[in-house]
Amino acid sequence: MSSISGNAAGFIATLYRVTTVITTKDETNLEAAIISANKVEGVKDMSTGLTSERTIIDIPVFGADVASKLPGQSDPGTFDFSVAFDGSDTVHKAIRDDDGKSLSTYIVVFDQGNNQKTYAAFDGYVATSSVTFPIDDVIGLDVSIARDGAVTWVDNS
Repeated sequence: MSSISGNAAGFIATLYRVTTVITTKDETNLEAAIISANKVEGVKDMSTGLTSERTIIDIPVFGADVASKLPGQSDPGTFDFSVAFDGSDTVHKAIRDDDGKSLSTYIVVFDQGNNQKTYAAFDGYVATSSVTFPIDDVIGLDVSIARDGAVTWVDNS
């Protein structure tokens, strides 16, 4: 399992959205995908949506004092983030206008300085995108990505 240490223990993370699914999520392909055209600018918040959750099923046995357990399927859940919406940003507009039917690859890059990076890459669909316009704050875009499959963690070498 990859680990994040040093400066990345704080909030030094960058989000990228790649509309063509990256099937082999290795360092070479992920590094090639983190270009400015794919960068999600103005990120205000990223949730803790990189969790791994599995359903555990209780198996009761008649007459037994204790039930046993059986691991069920893993549910990848969602990854939520919000940005300060910029109507002239092509990535922001693409996410806002996404109909939720196209699978994309999302990459979170944790930059640890000294050319050390940890990549968290996953595929997902835009489940919701809401433009918010509070009176006393910037116009925002709140997005929820329905993850499809597990997160691939890659430490650069």
